[in-house]
Amino acid sequence: MFISTQKLNQAKQAFLLRFHPLVKTQYFYLIGIFTTLAALHLNMVNNHPLESKEIAFYTLYWAGIIFLLWQNRQQDNTTTWFSSLLGLGLLFMVILRPISQWHLDLFLFRFGPIFAALGLGLLSFGFAGLRHHWRLFLLLCLMLFPYGFINEIFAFRLHFSELTATISAFLLHYLGLKATVQGALVKLPTGQVEVLYFCTGGMLILWLLKLTLLIMVVIFPLTWRQRLGLIVCAIATGFLVGCIRVALLAVVVNNHSLFDYWHSYTGGGIFMVIATITYAALCNWILPLEQLPSEKKPDFTTATVEPKRRLFLTTTWLSIILTSIYLIATKRPLTTSTFPENIALNSWQQIKVKSWSKQKSDTQIIAEFESGKDYSYTKNNLPLELQMRYVINTRGELNPFLQQSSKNLVKDSQKNIRYVKGIGYYELYSDSKQAYLTACINPRGGSTVNSNQFMQNRYTYDLTWNRLLPWFLGKEVLRDNRCIWTQLSIPLNGVVNSKVYPVLESFWAENYVAWQSLLLKIY
Repeated sequence: MFISTQKLNQAKQAFLLRFHPLVKTQYFYLIGIFTTLAALHLNMVNNHPLESKEIAFYTLYWAGIIFLLWQNRQQDNTTTWFSSLLGLGLLFMVILRPISQWHLDLFLFRFGPIFAALGLGLLSFGFAGLRHHWRLFLLLCLMLFPYGFINEIFAFRLHFSELTATISAFLLHYLGLKATVQGALVKLPTGQVEVLYFCTGGMLILWLLKLTLLIMVVIFPLTWRQRLGLIVCAIATGFLVGCIRVALLAVVVNNHSLFDYWHSYTGGGIFMVIATITYAALCNWILPLEQLPSEKKPDFTTATVEPKRRLFLTTTWLSIILTSIYLIATKRPLTTSTFPENIALNSWQQIKVKSWSKQKSDTQIIAEFESGKDYSYTKNNLPLELQMRYVINTRGELNPFLQQSSKNLVKDSQKNIRYVKGIGYYELYSDSKQAYLTACINPRGGSTVNSNQFMQNRYTYDLTWNRLLPWFLGKEVLRDNRCIWTQLSIPLNGVVNSKVYPVLESFWAENYVAWQSLLLKIY
């Protein structure tokens, strides 16, 4: 049965009857602008090399922010042209930057959206109206807060691996399996599994605590018992689900296909869904809908704004949309031409080059590494290997070349740290076959081998007055947390390492400046 033209006209008239009064209200434009900014930010997050896995978290928080904006639509907003123009300038100062800078500059990624929201708040609510929307800005700050330190507390202070292993072994023993625990090892007659932190419930607890903060801000006010109940349920649910996952991994440890599945992000994602559903059920018990506090608000009246104000808001919204489209359309990969196919070296002949492919890792140790190449050289029948890995958003630690080495080699390298003025720090170490030199090439300053040296370079060479204006104009990143981890190696061939080390050091000193210049071409 075809829809008649008369019914279409009636539907059109009904829509226009509701739409015309709506477009005369300020909140129609504000919600549209906030939604556009949310879509732009979520696009940045989805393509961010480190934050893309948190896209669900950012989406939920943006939904909470827009909900709070709609919930407080009855608040009086005393905007002025001064506050509007100041907010507009602050807003576009933040968003008129290449997307690649949002990926490279952690300061911009953490604080840029807050300044943009502040500018939008001045444009939308005025100076006096900001205080009525404090929950909106609190939720934005909680969304951008760096929660990574909580994982360090769980892993190193609370010893989550050992605790999870103990509870998992107890669960298996209770089920009739002969499970024992030794440190972070869960042992069964059929095999054993070592519990690493990223396999525990620490990540689940952190995820559920983020949801708890969202609930506490959106549903306001809550009693202290309700808040305490939400926090306890988040911690208990995440921890127990993590223990169940480890127990399952211990049972299937000899079945490689099953173990790889449940140990992968896919299997971990299933347990995250289970934890979230369980926590949601507990929230429904702690916060029954009929007992939730409700704020009595006056009936919503469509308070219209002046045509000049509507034109200003419409122009702002369209400008943000066009800017977002331009930024997304013109974004470029961060790793374009990071390393050339050939790196010429004095008196050394390059014989081979091999590209390094980015790998997936449950432990997230190498999640920051973007690209790399391995170069092979020879001189007078002496082979030399040059390996380079480009990393962003780092603190100058987690050397990829030492991650797979034995503890003795790592200790050997830490005892043999050298410093050369004008070049920087580097480590020397050797095994039975090769002698190695490794260091982190910094964008500015000398090379480093640990976090303290790297961050000292950033404070000395990045946070300077002459770089503030280029950063303000979007030409530079404020704190350049990039690095090229480099390793040189030469076979010993029966020669003691003390005779090979000078060759590596000479090679390093001659080429450091040229290799550092590779970082100038990336962004």
